[in-house]
Order: sequence, then C-alpha cells, then structure tokens
Amino acid sequence: MSKIMVIEEDSAMRMLISEWLAGEGHEVRSPPRHDPAPDDQVDLVILDLPHPRAPGPGTAQALQAVHAAYPHASVIGISTRLGRSLGRDSDIAQALGVSRLLAKPCSREELLGAVAAAL
Repeated sequence: MSKIMVIEEDSAMRMLISEWLAGEGHEVRSPPRHDPAPDDQVDLVILDLPHPRAPGPGTAQALQAVHAAYPHASVIGISTRLGRSLGRDSDIAQALGVSRLLAKPCSREELLGAVAAAL
C-alpha cells in the first residue's frame, strides 16, 4: 500500500492514527516533528498543524519543511483549532496547500476517507 508519515505531537493521537492506517495495510512512519528526514518515496503526510501561539515554527514554516522533505507527497493537516473538517475546495486548505484539513479529534472513518481521497 502507501507510505504515510504521521507528524503528530500528541503520542496517544499519533499511535491511534498509526494503528488505523497500519490496519488498512499502509506503511506508517513517525519522524520527529522538527527534523523530518527527506524521503521522496512518501505518498502522504498527516501533519498536526502547530498552534499559532506554540513555541517553534508556525504553520507556514511547518508546511514548508514538510513539502521540502516529502516533495511528492500529499498533505493532510489536522488541528484542534478547527470547528469542523474542511475539504480540498475550502479557501483555507487551498491557501495552505493541503489536500484536506481535519478537525481533531476525528473519527476513524473520517481519517480513512481523507486518506483515500488524498491518495
């Protein structure tokens, strides 16, 4: 199946997302957030978007780093700041250059549907 990177700060959420994806047959990796290892074989990145007031790089910088490290991968952003999930056609998703924006927490079905659409 597909090679998916899960970049998520919360260890419980990272493990849950990884378990759901692995259960569908995907190869799942979880690199350190601030040090993604370049890999042009990655199909999809699921990125926990940083809170604007959190220390460290902001959303734009995090997305730039992901696009540089995984140039051929689609990106799904996940965030607790969203009231609801947004599709590819949303202005915010287009401005960020992501396939989907998922509100956190999301259901298994919602995540797997976004992954299928992004791949």
